[in-house]
Amino acid sequence: MALWAWTQALAEAGHQVVVLHAGARLRPDPFERFAWMSRNSAVTVRDIPHHGHGRQTLRPVRLERHLERGDLLVLHEGWVLSNLAAARAARRAGVPYVVIPHGVYDPLWLKYLKPPRTLRYELERKFLEQALAIHVFFPSEIQGVTALAPRTSFITVPTGHTSSGERWRGGGGYLSWIGRVDPIHKGLDVLVRAVASIPGDERPVIRIHGYDYKGGYQELRTLVDRRRVGPWFDLRGVISGAEKDRFLVEADGYVHPSRWECHSIALLENLALGVPCLVSSAIPIAGELAFHRAAMLAEPSVGSLAVGLVGLVKNGTEYSSRASSFVKSRFSWDELVPEYIRELKRLDPH
Repeated sequence: MALWAWTQALAEAGHQVVVLHAGARLRPDPFERFAWMSRNSAVTVRDIPHHGHGRQTLRPVRLERHLERGDLLVLHEGWVLSNLAAARAARRAGVPYVVIPHGVYDPLWLKYLKPPRTLRYELERKFLEQALAIHVFFPSEIQGVTALAPRTSFITVPTGHTSSGERWRGGGGYLSWIGRVDPIHKGLDVLVRAVASIPGDERPVIRIHGYDYKGGYQELRTLVDRRRVGPWFDLRGVISGAEKDRFLVEADGYVHPSRWECHSIALLENLALGVPCLVSSAIPIAGELAFHRAAMLAEPSVGSLAVGLVGLVKNGTEYSSRASSFVKSRFSWDELVPEYIRELKRLDPH
């Protein structure tokens, strides 16, 4: 989602953006949700040839034919052959590239990395150190990148948010969560145990909407059954549009217990609506939330989350106005896009 948010923001600010992609080889109709692109002459979407099958082996063929002097190539995530091939093509074309890692160099994320690790570390280090810059969203991400690639430059500008105009109402009798159902990464396993540790008459109902990730949905349901907290967990599927808006604004609060997270768009959306939020203190945005008192914080542990859940139900309302003001002042595209362009020109004046 961050990729499309940046594409739209840059285009609306008057910059020409070309999206180079592998089309249906990744997923059917990957751009069907982004009808605004067809109405914006500043955006070109181009399906280019790729070799390989699946996300890990796909790599662009002669990408340099699509690059010109004066271009900037932006590469997302990491640890994939497509980025290494694209970086080589950029160097052949004499075009600088920027990497947006989306948190994949976080020490906890590295536990997911498959072997051969030594070779992959070396290839990734060269890929990062030859980039014009690594674009991170918060300063706390920098340490994870420099541990892998010490000789790197950074741009630190978060993804912005455009308010929908909706406002939190509450009264739904539940706390919400929405996103990719990956119990370990998203801390949903800890959330289940935290609810189980709360006395029955104080337990909040948690309503979850999301899409399955590698069997995570069934894993979560099994954990809920094992902990005998089924009456307090309402597990549902993907939600969108007006139904999603209603789900968010009618929740009594939003819970974000991730063990690690780069920059959650779902969290930003809830904060912008003024939904009282309980947020993991382990994620990069936590420091700013604490400074602005825009959300309740809790460690992604059973005891800390349990205390936070009870507190959110009792005292969450006080965070609502500060949450929406925080997003409006800190995540305005009108300020973030010029800041991003200034940072690029600082690194590459040409």
